[in-house]
Formats: sequence, C-alpha cells, structure tokens
Amino acid sequence: MSKDARALTQLSFELDAFHSSRQTRPLHIFSVFPKISVEDIPRVAREAGVGASIEKTGRRLFNLEIVSAYNRQHAYGFLIDHEKFWNILIRTVESPTVAGNVAKLWLKRMYPAICRSYIKSDELLRIMDDLSKIEDSKLELRGYVLRAHDSPETMKKWPRDKPYSRVEIEKVIKRENKLLEAINFIFKVKDTYFNLRIESGGHFVLYKGGPYCFSNFQRLVLTRYGEIALLNHKFFSNRERRVVDGEAKVSRIVLDPITKLKKTDLESLSLHLSSNYSTSVVHSGNPWLLLNVLDRGDGSSFDIYGYSSEIQVIPFNKASPESLMRLIYNIYELFPRTKIKEMK
Repeated sequence: MSKDARALTQLSFELDAFHSSRQTRPLHIFSVFPKISVEDIPRVAREAGVGASIEKTGRRLFNLEIVSAYNRQHAYGFLIDHEKFWNILIRTVESPTVAGNVAKLWLKRMYPAICRSYIKSDELLRIMDDLSKIEDSKLELRGYVLRAHDSPETMKKWPRDKPYSRVEIEKVIKRENKLLEAINFIFKVKDTYFNLRIESGGHFVLYKGGPYCFSNFQRLVLTRYGEIALLNHKFFSNRERRVVDGEAKVSRIVLDPITKLKKTDLESLSLHLSSNYSTSVVHSGNPWLLLNVLDRGDGSSFDIYGYSSEIQVIPFNKASPESLMRLIYNIYELFPRTKIKEMK
C-alpha cells in the first residue's frame, strides 16, 4: 500500500472510530469543483478577503483550516484531492451550525476559484433509490426539505417506522411545486448504520453511526454523488459559443417547464435572476422575454429566452460549466419541475 493510500485509509479509520463513539460531533462534507491547485488556496483566500492554511499529509490528503470573512471564525478539517473534484471535510469543534455556516460562507467567497457542485432533485432521489435496493438494508427517512425562491425552507417530517418512498415524496413536490433541497435519513446495513443529511448542493452532514459508518457513507453515498456530479459537470462543459468557418456555433439548452408559463412567470424569472446576476432586459412583453445575464463571479454570460412553452439558455463566448450549472439550478428554484428537453 502506498503512503498516500495509507494516509487516506488512516483518516477513514479515525473518522469511523470517532463517529461511532459517544463523543461524536457532526462532520460537514462539501463536494466542490476547483479551478486552482490546492497549494493556491491560501493566496486565493487572502485575495477573497477570507483565510486558509494547508498542510500536506499525503499526495491527495491535506489538513485544512479556513477563516470566515465576517467575524473571523475558524473551522478545521481535511481536503481530499480527487483531481477533477475535491471533498472538503469540516469537523465540528463547538457548534455544528457554526462549522457548517463558516464553511458555506467561505466557499461563497472563494467562488469562482472553488465552485459548489449540484445535482437535480431526481438525482438526489436516485441515490436514495440505490440505497433502498441494497440487500439486508433498511432505509429510515427522517424528513426532507423543500424550497422555493420566494419562500423559506419547508421541512417535511416523515412518519416514524414508515419506509422511504420516492413516489410519496414526488407527490408532495408536485403538489407544493417546490424544489427538493435536502434529505435526512438513517441507513442501516447488517450490524452498522449512519445518520446523514444530504443536500442537492453537495453538502453532507454525517451525524453519527455504527462501526465503519464513515467508510460506508463514503462508499455508498459520497462516491455515488461524485459520479453524478461529474457527469453533470461534463454535460455542461464546452458549451461556449464558437466561430467555425466564419459561422457562430451555439449550444442552446432548452428547458421544458412542464406547465405553460404566463407573463407573470417570465417577470418572476427576470426578477429572480437579477438578484443573483448582472442582468439587462432586452425584451419583456407578451408573450416572451429576452434577458442578458452576466455571472459577476467569473464573467460567464448568457442569453435567456423565455416563452410560454420553453426557456432557452444560450451561452456566449465565455460560459464555464460551473456557472452554467449554477444558472440552471437558479431556474430550477423558480420552476422546480423544469426538465432539460434538448440541447442544440
């Protein structure tokens, strides 16, 4: 076994032992896409008005300390470099809420050098489906979080002793027309278990478990999430407008909102995006909308055409996959049941 493999295995053993003990505290895990090297983190953090220090303990494993921008709170943990993406593990020292918030605010300031990953609601449920099919296992859903752009999070408690059901969750999503944001559950297999919260924005909270709880979580959930997030990243990559033989080539993404959009829906889309991006309205009338959108973080730009039957997103010369994923996710927040219909 290589030194690097030993370091990662040792970390898993330590986390297995700690999170199956009585003194366990929640562990926050973030799946992110980097545009910088690990060694560049302290410099980029300083430029972003936050802090960070890195200590290499293996080829792919690092000790990590981060400092928030607002009250200079510290959080500590580890970074695992998977080359195409990173997993950042933040340990709870005092309050689990503080640890998670420090990491979220730090990542927000580090954009676009470090970008949060995203998966869709149905992909989140697909992970749950995979867990429910494992032999000799039991999946106990504790609750789930629904969210819309114009309302606070809604936590839906799951009846005790009632098994996970994708069909029933989807019924509620359809009825309330909200986005599935997170799921809390306990997964039991043979003589062990883990208690977990998973969010569509690549944030996990491992609360506690039995023997090998972290190793099982990493193998059954974190690795699966990483595979889906990488596929999404690849799907949205290389979509910039290009000029080939004197002709502009575009990769138009067409979204199907499922139900017909009204003028008020298109106005809401314009208002919602203007709160997260620099926008200019080229046309706003009945029956359609044309909106220019600029990502202030990395300079990616898009045209958005809104019609009653579809929404078209057209990337310009600069359109990073991270920015494009983030834009599509923002549209999902407004129209949760929207599906990607085609790409042209």
